[in-house]
Order: sequence, then structure tokens, then C-alpha cells
Amino acid sequence: MSERAHARKPLLDQELTERIASLRVRATHAVEGIRSGLHKSPHRGASVIFAEHRDYRPGDDLRMLDWRAYARNDRYTIKHFEQETHLRAHLLLDLSASMDFDGGKPATHKAGFAATLLAAFGWLLLGQGDAVGAFAFDTDLRKALAPRNRPDHLEALLSVLALPTAERSSSEQPAKLAHTLTALGERVGRRGLVILASDLLDTDPDALAPLSRMAALGHDVMVLHVMHPYELEFPFKQGLCFEDAESPATVEADADVVRGAYLAELDTFLSHAKQRCLAAGARYVLARTDSKVESIIANVLLPTRRAGWG
Repeated sequence: MSERAHARKPLLDQELTERIASLRVRATHAVEGIRSGLHKSPHRGASVIFAEHRDYRPGDDLRMLDWRAYARNDRYTIKHFEQETHLRAHLLLDLSASMDFDGGKPATHKAGFAATLLAAFGWLLLGQGDAVGAFAFDTDLRKALAPRNRPDHLEALLSVLALPTAERSSSEQPAKLAHTLTALGERVGRRGLVILASDLLDTDPDALAPLSRMAALGHDVMVLHVMHPYELEFPFKQGLCFEDAESPATVEADADVVRGAYLAELDTFLSHAKQRCLAAGARYVLARTDSKVESIIANVLLPTRRAGWG
């Protein structure tokens, strides 16, 4: 597919930012940052979030003595609090060949929609004072931006996420998520937030294994499974020639004949994708490209409010 209008269309506009402005992103796990903020830190400190009591030891800060506990138990105890911090977030954008599909409707372009989703998250996180970085990849890493939280960082972030089609790899080799995610996992650094936007079209059973390693290192991992409505509903009629986006292979088939088998395979694929993400310790959300961006973000954030997200 040649470069289209969707590659030049701004990822964020005033209307979208107004619709998502009331949302907030909080980390579910303790994260490491550089200054006070919204998210729990793995380090103890003096803050507003009470963590635990422990017995007083010589050298402890006397200001942390709990005198009410002493009055009840005649024992000196120290109050510990969780320290809050700003997190480091990394946005991972899949630009493999299968993401370059819009079904003839540029507004539903998979890579463009994924980029807009990540841009919206980036805008929210930067607005909270969090540091945000980004990676754009296909068969290899194409562009990278280290996390920053400066006022002018949004423009740099959008330039990575708006990587045009012409800059993508021309390789006919299919993208290997496991290889790429492993390489990216080595670059995301200390624990924070990792958001992946991809169609997850990789049949390797270990394709998402690197997400487990990210989660084990303490990262909050979120997967936005980007799918076009044509892929989900198979609305085609009669005879068609289907082309593999990531290889020269083609298949001619009667859409009416293969529809049932296709939808059954699709159901299995979606179920396995979700199970693999959850087993890896990641949150999973199906992101249809004909959905509203704010609805998908809300679906990601609202359920987690019961489990510690904001």
C-alpha cells in the first residue's frame, strides 16, 4: 500500500483530547520514577499513603512514631508510608505489513488507528507529568524515542508514532513478535508502564512470551489488540483472492463457503491471544478500528479502578 492520507493526518486533535481529558492513568504495581507523582513507588518514604507499622529501632525518625498506638499498646511503633512517583511509560507500535490494512476505508486503517490510540495515551501520561517514550517496529525496530516529560516532548512522540508507510521495511519476511519484543524488553529499563498496540498476527506459540518477562521485571503491561471490522466479521461475498500481507502467498476462495471455518478460526485466535496476554500478566483489550478511541481507553482504565488504577 502506498503512503496515504492517513499517514499525514494528525494523530491528535482538539476534539479527541477534550473527550479523553477526564481520564487518568495509574500504575497497578509499584513503579520507579524520579519525583513525586501519582503512582506508588517500590521505595518507602513519607507520603500520604499508609503502608504498615513496625517496631521502633534506634535511629528511626521520631516524627514517624505512632503515639496513638503507643497509648494503646505501650509499645513504640513506626508508621511507614508508600512513596509516590511519576512513572516511565513506553508505547510500542506494531507497523508490520498486516497492520497496513484499511479495507478501502482510511479511517479504519489498523496502523493509523493503533498510532492514534498510543498518541492519546501519551498525551494523557505527559499531562500527568509522566515520562513517555515510544518504539515503532515491523520486522526490526524502525524508530525509538527515550522517555521524557518535557513540555515539548509530545511533538517528538507523535513524530515516532506517525512513521509513514514509506519508511517501513520492504522485507517480505513476516514479523516475529517474540524476537522484536525481546529486543524491546531489553531497552525499556526500570519498571514502569508498557503499552503494546498490535494485531498479534504471529502464530508462534511463544510470540508473546517476552511480555511475561516484562511483567516479571515489574512492568505494568497493557496490550491493545488492534483488529479491523472486516477481519472480525468477514463480510465478503462470493469468490475472492486473498493476499497474505506478510508473504507473496495468495488464496482464491468462495467467501460464502469458507466463512464458517474462518469465523471459527478467528474465535480461536482471539481467545488464545487474550489467554496468552493474561497468562503473561498483561491486561488485554480488543481494539476495533471502527471504535471510538476514548471508548477503548475507558475500557482499559475503568475496570482497573477497582484494582488500583485511576
